[in-house]
Amino acid sequence: MLHKTLIIFILLWGMVFSKEENDLTILSWNIKMLTGPYGWVHNRVERAENIVQALKSSSHYDVILFQETFSGKIRKLMYEGLKSIYPYQIIPEDTKCLVRSNSGLWVMSKYPITLIDAISFSNQKNWDILSLKGAKLYSVIQDEQEIYLINTHMQADYKKKYNNIRTQQYTEIYEKLILPNDKREIPLILCGDLNISIPVQLRKMLKKLKLDNGPLLGKLQFSSIGEDSELLDYILVRSDNYQFQSIERKILEISKKSKLLSDHYPIQGIFKWK
Repeated sequence: MLHKTLIIFILLWGMVFSKEENDLTILSWNIKMLTGPYGWVHNRVERAENIVQALKSSSHYDVILFQETFSGKIRKLMYEGLKSIYPYQIIPEDTKCLVRSNSGLWVMSKYPITLIDAISFSNQKNWDILSLKGAKLYSVIQDEQEIYLINTHMQADYKKKYNNIRTQQYTEIYEKLILPNDKREIPLILCGDLNISIPVQLRKMLKKLKLDNGPLLGKLQFSSIGEDSELLDYILVRSDNYQFQSIERKILEISKKSKLLSDHYPIQGIFKWK
């Protein structure tokens, strides 16, 4: 069954990609790699192996940004399988408080990448208090062009009761990460699992961050997988962007068995330079 699922995944992956030579291509994906008993229950090793095989079979992406890669064992397994394609990586650093934890934010790249700045959110609730969620700002150099990328994962549970916490978190992203590092000549792209689906909340966030969203290509208009499927994962770009001619966003439907890989579909961004 897993083998059949992987074949379906690879076929669909190849069908949705239309990269040209000089495009900047990004994949953002919450892959649900939890630590301890939670990870064992969700078959993380098996899923990680399948994700590696799928990414190796379709190595179109310049940069891959992962969320929920809390497990160091899984990151090591995946990096060993992908380092020939993506030699550059920046891993989340473990910090031990009550339990060992980290941000779960991991990036792999074909191009040199540097961590410019990072924040940890000052307020988290429920199970999120066991993690060190926040946002990280990276610099990637593609063909002598510098790009700023932000990877983030905001408060889980997109229901209304945590709206105020997410508002506080994206305000911190803007005030502590975007503003202090603002350079208009450098394109800025934010990716991640934002756990926001209500249109009015999304508009409020975009206005604060001074970032733009855009339409999704294809029929799939949600990224979370489950009874209440919602669009929670985004690729956003600075509102005054002038470097890109066009931006294509698409949620990738891996297969009907995609729960074997994650509880989120990945989102793909293709940025065409002017």
